[in-house]
Amino acid sequence: MNPENLPKISIVTVSFNQGQFIEDNILSVINQNYPNIEHIIIDAGSTDGTLDILRKYDEHINWVSEPDEGQSDGLNKGFKKATGAIIGWFNSDDRVPVGAFHKVAQFFTDNPDEIAVVGDQIIIDEKSNFIKIIKSKSYSFDYLLNHAKGITQNSTFFKRTVFELTGYLNEKVHYAMDRDLFIRIAKIKPIVYLPESLGEFRIQKDAKTAQGGYYFAKDLIKIRKKYGGNFLSLGTKNVFFL
Repeated sequence: MNPENLPKISIVTVSFNQGQFIEDNILSVINQNYPNIEHIIIDAGSTDGTLDILRKYDEHINWVSEPDEGQSDGLNKGFKKATGAIIGWFNSDDRVPVGAFHKVAQFFTDNPDEIAVVGDQIIIDEKSNFIKIIKSKSYSFDYLLNHAKGITQNSTFFKRTVFELTGYLNEKVHYAMDRDLFIRIAKIKPIVYLPESLGEFRIQKDAKTAQGGYYFAKDLIKIRKKYGGNFLSLGTKNVFFL
């Protein structure tokens, strides 16, 4: 694909005291060698050396550090700053697999009527060692609402214009905000599966996902109720075993 025709991709990252991993996150974006990228980092006021790292890469990132009202609030700040045609959401301990942006750009170029795409997710440990690949699938409204136990959030990319139809993240949802947004996207049009690894998710003890199983479950039950899901579905049963 001609570099001049590559769509602009905006990556939004939220951060709070993840200085151990944030440089790896930034470098994974830089090392894509994708010429039309915008990396927005919304830091919630880190005190662990994160800001020194952000300053180090100042020419590569658009960042701000200030208190916020939680992850959903921080992400919305980033989404509203984004100017790219395509949005990706990577948390501060996540990484982007080599070549992912070009694959995403090619997908949207070849499929201009699609609004979102989801790929497979690579799982890594605290030292960035490979653990496994989680295979994803197409996300329909019914699947996300009634059947899915987990989703591969950081391997999902969507057009920025969907916010005009779905609105932004619900800032009252603090754990399953990705599911809530993706349900709204899939209600417009299913999120297409691309059999490529598009995100790397790090398993580490301080990760929100490692600490908040009960709160994820509560959020998912509320979301299922909000959108008319079947409370006796497999997805609801799965919630109680998160």
